[in-house]
Amino acid sequence: MMNDKRLYALSFALVETALYLDTHPNCKRAIAYYDKVKAEYERELEKFEDKYGPVTAMSDSATHNGTWQWINHPWPWQNDKSHECMKG
Repeated sequence: MMNDKRLYALSFALVETALYLDTHPNCKRAIAYYDKVKAEYERELEKFEDKYGPVTAMSDSATHNGTWQWINHPWPWQNDKSHECMKG
């Protein structure tokens, strides 16, 4: 089973690293770390969205073949699978 909490941890790491880079824009280690975490976040996000649907309307999976897919996925309260991501 995919560790859904991993997506949230990666998101947190991206935000914190971006904040650090705001004050240290030339830090090569931070930039490399950000790029590494961003790539991992994108992989985990793709797995999560394959399982639960788009996270936001800005997600890549919100559109498909020129059609708006965001509204075609069940809302969290319409699907018992949505509660799976909350289980530890």
